[in-house]
Amino acid sequence: MRSSSHALLLPALLLSVGCATPYAARSTDAYIQAVLEKNHVPGAAVAVVRDGHLETLSTYGLADLEDGAKSEPDTAFQIASATKVFTGTLVMLLVQEGKLGLDEPLSKYLPDAPETWKGITVRHLAAHTSGVKSGLKEGSAEQTSSNASVAERYEAARKEPLDYTPGERSAYGLTDFVVLTHVLEKVTGQGFEELLRSRLFEPLGFTCTRFEHARQQGPVRIADVIPRRATTYRYVDGAPHRAWFLYPPHTYSAGGAFSCVKDLARWAVAMDEGTLLSPESQRAAATPFKLNDGREGDFGVAFTHGTLRGLKMFGHSGGGALGDVLRVPEKKLTVIVLTNAQGLQPMLAPVVASHYLPPLPELDAPGIPDAESALTAVHRGTMEGLFNGTLDAAAFAPSAQQELLPILQGFGTPGNALLPPLHRVTLLEERKDGDSRKRVYRAVYGTDVSLKWTFRLDSAGKILDLQYEWE
Repeated sequence: MRSSSHALLLPALLLSVGCATPYAARSTDAYIQAVLEKNHVPGAAVAVVRDGHLETLSTYGLADLEDGAKSEPDTAFQIASATKVFTGTLVMLLVQEGKLGLDEPLSKYLPDAPETWKGITVRHLAAHTSGVKSGLKEGSAEQTSSNASVAERYEAARKEPLDYTPGERSAYGLTDFVVLTHVLEKVTGQGFEELLRSRLFEPLGFTCTRFEHARQQGPVRIADVIPRRATTYRYVDGAPHRAWFLYPPHTYSAGGAFSCVKDLARWAVAMDEGTLLSPESQRAAATPFKLNDGREGDFGVAFTHGTLRGLKMFGHSGGGALGDVLRVPEKKLTVIVLTNAQGLQPMLAPVVASHYLPPLPELDAPGIPDAESALTAVHRGTMEGLFNGTLDAAAFAPSAQQELLPILQGFGTPGNALLPPLHRVTLLEERKDGDSRKRVYRAVYGTDVSLKWTFRLDSAGKILDLQYEWE
């Protein structure tokens, strides 16, 4: 069930409400309801902000299955790594004020940084390119030391060798954001949570956004009360189960916030109006890190980046699709989708944003001649199989069957409705790459939703690796 909340929100939000196109609003509503139904998601909330106006805010289903509480505009969802939207904004505020330099060495702010870190800058940390150990290994102290302080975890990190040369590659991690937190606290003299409250949450009038301070004490987990909290679920063995992520406080710059669609809409309006970050600062935040070999890294300043319908976008998702925030600065368009179910792929915000943007200009371009239509058919089956859980192991090289395939098999769910049906596949590029070769396709879903797929193949035409991206 869906409810629209414009009338209720106006007095509290102090936002100007725009007028979403009927097609965009209907398409978004139908899409979200289908995803919730097909994936056993109890509840969700969606906001679309364009040019400083709240175009639509809708809530769906239940925030809690046990007491039947409905999802509302002020329901606080755990947004996991989408917390980095706030961290990236905070970093750029300090840069904008001249208190922090993205390309300054860490030693300027942390004089006790080890000699091996002399090549690391603030930008390296914020873009996951520092080389500091990730802290993501199952059972790592970074994840289990729920009572450790930021300073204590920094001390532990500085004793570890680097995993790679700073700037060599993008490697999503946790510890680099713990070190980044230490930098922010040293520069400002304030704790990270106080920084967020004083610089973002209070000035923007947030009412729902906070951290739960969960910690494990023997067999007991203790956490703060989060007013109007959405219970997070995981659908396992045919039934929903309560399941949420435990974030130690020293990792809060990387994830762990609870927030509501109403607060995030306020952030989006401030970004549109330039009262939070200037357009120049927003461009800097969304600019991909340039790796040592000249390639683009996967992140800007805490934000992910990419292209949607030919337009630059940035944002962040978390916990799969617990929180999915996407911004298209050229159109001053922000889409926010919050859910209370783990296991979804972060496709929701891009698909919703597609309803509000014109199609990709080159959507119907013919591509290049395809001399291997049978191979293309195999790859089309892989594109469909990744999302619906029907991957064919025979399409993969032996090495990929051992390492890559088990990971990919955890992605898909039959009939998940995350994307419209796959309509056509066009070969865009084919090239040799050492002992392997690459084939790049445009896959069009429905009438105008498209992904670019890249397959790396061995000499026998078997898949070694694959990736997809919005275009």
